[in-house]
Amino acid sequence: MNSFVSLLRAGLRRLTELCIASLALLTLVDVLGRYIFNVSVMGAVELTEILMVGVIFCGIVFATMEREHVVVDLVPIPGGEKGARLVHVSSHLLAAGISALLAMVSWTQAESAAEYADQTTLLGLPLAPVVYFMSIMLFVNTIVELSQLRRDLRTDTTHLEEEATND
Repeated sequence: MNSFVSLLRAGLRRLTELCIASLALLTLVDVLGRYIFNVSVMGAVELTEILMVGVIFCGIVFATMEREHVVVDLVPIPGGEKGARLVHVSSHLLAAGISALLAMVSWTQAESAAEYADQTTLLGLPLAPVVYFMSIMLFVNTIVELSQLRRDLRTDTTHLEEEATND
């Protein structure tokens, strides 16, 4: 399982790097073209939006894998370690549930986009692969969230109480 996670992390990292490098190159070419030749890149906005989907949805999975999501304790967690564990488990389940729900809804939208052959306005690029990618990344995020929950349930959670009282 560890090698699968390492492979997933490496693949997502390369895809994100490719999207960011493409965004930078596209922006450079578009700006130079506009200011030097008075011609911008046709469909630059559409390409930017598609590349941002890659960056954002890979980033969601990265943030979940590294436990880097923003956490805000609005109220003190009562019950010490047991209370912290309950909140921690609940947050994993809630995050996995929402991610799974969004994945299912986006998969339905991708099927609809494929059925109607939805395309971008200017370049005519098909939208279905982009929406399928979004859905797959959300499914992957659900699996990562549930695997973290499983790992947390098997390990010592004294660090959770410390996190809950560090405010």
